Amino acid sequence: MLKRRNAVSILGILLVLSVSFNAGAQIVDRIVALVNNDIITLRQLNKATQPYREKIAASQQSEEKKAQLLAQLDKDMLSQLVEQSLTKQAAQKHGIQVDQAEVDQAIENVKKKNNLDDASLEAGLAAEGLTMAGYRAKLKDQITQSMLINRAVRSKVIITDQDIKAYYKANEKRFLGLKKYRLRNILTRTRDQMNEVVARLDKGEDFSAVAKAFSMGSNASQGGDLGLFDIDSFSKEIKDAVTGLEKGQRTQVLQTGSAYQIIYVEDIVMEGSQTLDEAKDKIREILFRQQGEKQFKEWMKTLKKNAHIKVML
Repeated sequence: MLKRRNAVSILGILLVLSVSFNAGAQIVDRIVALVNNDIITLRQLNKATQPYREKIAASQQSEEKKAQLLAQLDKDMLSQLVEQSLTKQAAQKHGIQVDQAEVDQAIENVKKKNNLDDASLEAGLAAEGLTMAGYRAKLKDQITQSMLINRAVRSKVIITDQDIKAYYKANEKRFLGLKKYRLRNILTRTRDQMNEVVARLDKGEDFSAVAKAFSMGSNASQGGDLGLFDIDSFSKEIKDAVTGLEKGQRTQVLQTGSAYQIIYVEDIVMEGSQTLDEAKDKIREILFRQQGEKQFKEWMKTLKKNAHIKVML
């Protein structure tokens, strides 16, 4: 009896998707996939692929290559639509519902994060071939999937302290921060003047005081203070001279055009550095997302395996 009802239901859908003319019936849309009792139509597929089709059409690829890309696009997008259908069905099963207020909040978060107003957001979406309504639908699907991951997958994700330590060690450079140098310099017109500067510095005189007395630079009154720099912003000559120096050390005499200068490393700081304890919550979030995505893919494979899916593209 159930099979007969399903057959009648599908027949009704097929009738809805066609329109009759005097000479017979002309199909204006068709089913390209069945996902349990849900359907995916050619119109839905074309709508989902339209922005990407336009980019492919505008590309400099050969017509043969464009045809290949379009065929692969249809295949990949249909697979995504099948997964979206399964996700929605699973969300309904778990009683997950996303209301418009949640979508509104997600949009506000996107605007705040990217410093956008309504007009600039809509302009950006238009450039990607998306409407606000289409974007809202995508966000709703993303929120649904996120909630579904938390409900169906979260219990399977276990992050240990050992996992966090291992991630921190493997990605230590990410948490060391950006190395910056606080520098001072002394600039002279002649080599003789610079020799006098070096002699005073060798005797242990304060670099700042010597700079005030001898430097011709505009920063002389500030003791030759140059400020705080990322080493990658230096010229190759200065970068090579400063690299390897420790706090309190200075470069050899450098010739700068017709002048001479010497650079002093007053301090080295690491901006944005984080200890393991400081980075723990961030790492836990990263690992949860990674493992969550992995578990979700496995869960999706199980959904597909147990679902009735028929592709008719």
